[in-house]
Amino acid sequence: MSARRLWAELRRRPVIIAAILVAVALVVSSVLVPIISDLDASSPRLARRLQGPSWAGGEGGLLGTDSLGRDLFLRIMHGMRTSFAVGALAALLGAALGTLIGLVSGYFGGAVDAVLMRLTDIELAFPGILLVMVLVRVLERGIVGLVIVLGLISWMLYARVVRGAVLTLRTSELVTATTGLGASTPRILFVHVLPNVAAAAMSLMAVTFAALMLAEASLSFIGFGVQPPQISLGAILSSGREYLSTSWWISTFSGLFLLLGVLSTNLIGSWLHRVTDPLTVRTAS
Repeated sequence: MSARRLWAELRRRPVIIAAILVAVALVVSSVLVPIISDLDASSPRLARRLQGPSWAGGEGGLLGTDSLGRDLFLRIMHGMRTSFAVGALAALLGAALGTLIGLVSGYFGGAVDAVLMRLTDIELAFPGILLVMVLVRVLERGIVGLVIVLGLISWMLYARVVRGAVLTLRTSELVTATTGLGASTPRILFVHVLPNVAAAAMSLMAVTFAALMLAEASLSFIGFGVQPPQISLGAILSSGREYLSTSWWISTFSGLFLLLGVLSTNLIGSWLHRVTDPLTVRTAS
């Protein structure tokens, strides 16, 4: 779809425009606020612990402070940055791995296809949360380990989608002609086939990005994700559970920002998938 048609489609979707504005505001804030702030998001200031938001009569700044006196707004911005970074990197890793497997499986077919698809089925059969917990135990806890874990549990959908597209392209005139001209297999796969299936993989990546953000927060909430001193929205949300009746702002605002981040990116991803995926576009037309 051309940029002009994409813009025309976007103008008819005010909800998507609002989602884009929210997502951009969250991304920019999560990058700039930790840089320009003169406070340390991890250093305790016990004299200011559990102070309410200033607009609610408290003395804790914009969104109050947590149980160790740390500025909640600053910590939420750090957590948003973690969620966006982990979601984006994990989506890229899953897309790269799944696309490669789908290319090889669809192009070669036969025994190679059977083995790779059975491996895909086996991983899909495992309960997601159980598989994540096992992998987190094996790999290093932290942002890098979490990105690897989430990437390893998200490649299967890419593999299936790309494989289906490659099966169609394998018998096309493009592949037949390049094969007849003596092109090598890597050249056929990465120069001629990959560009034709990239749109499907990218549209799927846009959809899974929000799910991976939520997965990161969920794992951090139960203690299997990002570890201190790194900051996660899930960990902030978890730490505020015991103060819900007295210091409601800790869990409320961390949960609200997580909701805004996941909802806005999910709306954008679903819309991009709908307008860029070739199969969806053909079906709609």
